[in-house]
Amino acid sequence: MQSRLSQVNVKKECSHQANQVEETEETQGGNDYKSLFEKAKQKVDELIKDKDALLAAAETKHFNGHGLENDLDDIALQVDCLIREVDQRNKENDELHSQVSVPTSLSMYTLAFSLSVFLSLILSLIELRQNIGRLLITYVPALDLGQVNYECNVVDEILEQVLSTMEYVEAERRGDEARN
Repeated sequence: MQSRLSQVNVKKECSHQANQVEETEETQGGNDYKSLFEKAKQKVDELIKDKDALLAAAETKHFNGHGLENDLDDIALQVDCLIREVDQRNKENDELHSQVSVPTSLSMYTLAFSLSVFLSLILSLIELRQNIGRLLITYVPALDLGQVNYECNVVDEILEQVLSTMEYVEAERRGDEARN
């Protein structure tokens, strides 16, 4: 009878603990994986300590010889409950660990992709500046393309000067035509 009463108490306690864990997870909404991970580690440590204490108590009762069989059944049930709870915590721990590692690998992929796009754009810009430099030689014969740094905006400035000069010359030509 006492064994059955102990079993019911253990089941109620385990059930109550499981409900508490579920309620806290639902209310927090998984805000911080790291804090949940730390809580799970603490709970696992507490459960291991409880298991050790129960095993020590079982050994003490074993030496006393009082109701050895009933006590062993009670302890076996409690240890079984604790082992299930440790397994559950380990699963939660693994899930949280995987949830933390996925965003990290995703951000590394995003960073690598962004860097690749950036380098591609820089190479395209340098190639465009080289092509513009070859076109500018017809307007600025003194331009030495071997001395031009295509990684800075020197070609852009030369192009702006040539376009401004061409616009000025075109405006003067129109003015002369209008006067004649």
